[in-house]
Amino acid sequence: MYTGILRRLSDAVRWKRPEKCRINSWFLLQDNAPAHRSVVVKHFLANNNVKTVEHPPYLTWLQLIFTCYVDKNQH
Repeated sequence: MYTGILRRLSDAVRWKRPEKCRINSWFLLQDNAPAHRSVVVKHFLANNNVKTVEHPPYLTWLQLIFTCYVDKNQH
């Protein structure tokens, strides 16, 4: 399932950007979806030396600040 997608992504990065794989300088941006946090996925990422960048949890106060900023700048 998701590990199959990750495998295809990893292969594509290796094929299209071999210089990134040689020095292991690419990152995978993950959100907090349950499929992305599963033990199987974490094991796959660790075994394939894939670095991840995690999204912070959803913060309602941060969304409120962003909404107020957008509203202010539209007027």
